[in-house]
Amino acid sequence: MNGFKQRLGLSSRKRLALAIAAIAMIAAIGGAYAVSSTISQVNYSGEQGTYHNNSGGITAVDNGLAPVANNVTGNVTSAVTWGSTGSDKQVYTTMTAGDLMDYITFHTTLNDTSAHTATVTIRHGTGALGTTLVTATSGTWTAPSSTSTATITMYIDLGAQTVSSPITVYVTVT
Repeated sequence: MNGFKQRLGLSSRKRLALAIAAIAMIAAIGGAYAVSSTISQVNYSGEQGTYHNNSGGITAVDNGLAPVANNVTGNVTSAVTWGSTGSDKQVYTTMTAGDLMDYITFHTTLNDTSAHTATVTIRHGTGALGTTLVTATSGTWTAPSSTSTATITMYIDLGAQTVSSPITVYVTVT
């Protein structure tokens, strides 16, 4: 019996040593993989310009291109009332993760509860006009009743993961 216990004890030590060695090898392989991973940033450039045409009192700032992180249900045609200072609003076309999007922030100096609609057309590629990627028209946007620094940001899915340079954005607010 005594010999059996010794063999069992020795065998347990071997198992423990092998388990530790296996864990160490997995950690070493994982560490080597993490060290050899390369992350490359791709800058989205080539946006040629933005044309803004508005009825006065509303300005648009194009924030540029970005990848869509998550699928989002569109609400771009919903009516929106500009809120008080600090109550920014967002409207979206239907967003598909992995596509490119452009996002435009609208500011207003109006305080008369007037109604407005924003239309954004995004084109890409060469030629006189390029090719239309998307046109998005908002629902009715109601100006605030008092002075506000609140904004409305429109997120527009381009419907593509790649686009051709140049990209031109046309913004019209009526």
